[in-house]
Amino acid sequence: MAERTVVIVGMTGSMGSQALEVIKKMGSFRVLAGTYHSSFEKAQMLAKEYGVEKLICTKNGSEELEGFLEENMPDIVLVCIPGFASLPVTLKALLTSKRVLLASKEALVCGGWLVRETKEETSCELIPLDSEHSAVMQLYEPSVEKILLTSSGGALRDWKLEDLDKARPEDVLKHPVWKMGKRITIDSATMVNKGFEVLEACELFQLRASQVEVLIHREGLVHAAVFLKDGTVKMHLGFPDMRIPIAYGLTYPDRRYEHRNWPSLIGTQLEFQQVEREHYPAFYLAYEIENDYAKRTAYNAADEVCVEAFLRGQIKFTDIARVVEKIVERIEGTPRDLRDLKDIDEESRKLAEEVIEWL
Repeated sequence: MAERTVVIVGMTGSMGSQALEVIKKMGSFRVLAGTYHSSFEKAQMLAKEYGVEKLICTKNGSEELEGFLEENMPDIVLVCIPGFASLPVTLKALLTSKRVLLASKEALVCGGWLVRETKEETSCELIPLDSEHSAVMQLYEPSVEKILLTSSGGALRDWKLEDLDKARPEDVLKHPVWKMGKRITIDSATMVNKGFEVLEACELFQLRASQVEVLIHREGLVHAAVFLKDGTVKMHLGFPDMRIPIAYGLTYPDRRYEHRNWPSLIGTQLEFQQVEREHYPAFYLAYEIENDYAKRTAYNAADEVCVEAFLRGQIKFTDIARVVEKIVERIEGTPRDLRDLKDIDEESRKLAEEVIEWL
């Protein structure tokens, strides 16, 4: 098989680093470039270990990266950076590559219609890397009536409501199932991340939010399920290992990655719980803003600001949901293009910072 060229946007993060491991194990891929934001030493180490040909710093913007994509037209681009910054990169990757592997759900949360319109202009494939959405993709068929996305419930799932405002960053960063970056781990505890995933699923599979159910599943074995119109339910089970959906995205529709360490089903209890609104108020907000890209952009921006403030010890854990809801309520508008979304993103961040200052 001929080598396929790859660019990894966000190489030093958890997803980017695991992608390099998968690529090295499978072979037949050539990593043209990887980006980093501030972790230069880690980027150098990874480049040396995995043969990455060029390092690109994105701390001052994505212009160099976008120019590199235009010049080199890679076969595959992995977009693994968090936040609003993933949107313009995703749009450029769709125009300059054959396949985009998307681990940055915020691109679809904030600008889903722009991503869909850009994809329709090209022959580029868009494949999700979230374990849940990868699972739905593998199960999906035209007779799907609704889907189920599972959630771990995050590090504070067993905490009493009255104790949540006492949670410290070190408490919240102890994810019970996955090993991930700081923001996504905190977003798992508030379940904002799962709110993002509901909106992402709507964009990827052309569903309404009411067709996307979320249940807490502690074992982490079931990643998703689809409900078919004849009463059949198909579930996707597997170990919580992001290397598996990464490998599937790289080689789709083939399966070349070898894991061969299947979960034992003997004595397995597959239990599911409702997501309690009182415990996860920010999650339910996603359903209320399903059709409003301005508020969806504010949802992401305010959360991003709040997570950083919580990590600094500036606000309480429970303040995250309160501030996010306030900002979403205040943002109005009908964005028409990327520039409008950038303005909404900036306004939402500024408002969130102002509200935090008054707490």
